[in-house]
Amino acid sequence: MREIRITDGKTILRAILNDTVAARDFGKRLPFTVSGYDSGIDYCCTAASGLYDPMETQAGWKNGDISLGGGWFALLYGGEEQSKDYKNMMIIGHINDEDLELVKNMPERVNLTISLAE
Repeated sequence: MREIRITDGKTILRAILNDTVAARDFGKRLPFTVSGYDSGIDYCCTAASGLYDPMETQAGWKNGDISLGGGWFALLYGGEEQSKDYKNMMIIGHINDEDLELVKNMPERVNLTISLAE
């Protein structure tokens, strides 16, 4: 597992990449910058998916998960209770629990930079 930082220029979120094929591939692409918006339960940003193992996908997410798949990079900060309806989720990491509230205070539109923690 690798520690990363996600920033919108003001807010810094600490997170951990998991040990999936997709997370390891994503780690090779860092630093990584995307633009997106707040949907009410996540920040959705268009992004190329990269390599992944379909056997590592899952239904749903936990609040704080980070996903990359289907053309989207997402910071999933809410909606865990209803998320089981979302199939084939590729979770690549998780925002530190103590930073999860910071996500909810970011602006509606964001430019996110993801980098390895120093």
